[in-house]
Amino acid sequence: VFTPTILVQDILDQFDQSLFKDSSKTFLDNSCGDGQFLSEVLIRKVENDINFETALRTIYGVDLMEDNVELCRERLLSGREDLRHIVERNIVTADALRYHYRFDGSPPYDPTPKEQQQKLFENLFETE
Repeated sequence: VFTPTILVQDILDQFDQSLFKDSSKTFLDNSCGDGQFLSEVLIRKVENDINFETALRTIYGVDLMEDNVELCRERLLSGREDLRHIVERNIVTADALRYHYRFDGSPPYDPTPKEQQQKLFENLFETE
């Protein structure tokens, strides 16, 4: 569901504003959509004299729909193609309820216990 910009700003105004001044504070939106919240976080960090690249590195998002993820990435990049590697790592397509939240480029889901058991079973009978 799209969240109007004015509502996003009102919600973020209720946060402790020192969060947007600290270059080490990270922000995660686990249903980021096209980046309404994350883009406003980026704006606030940059307005508080945090370098654009540094601010971008602290922003993470997950969305189930690939088209939303692409829109979010483009919105956050603001034309800075040299930083695409950051948003490709930090903004991912995944089911937020199952995603492992490592943002390391690995497959988005850890194996289920059943998949782990099957792999262990198969390994018992491997021949070299």
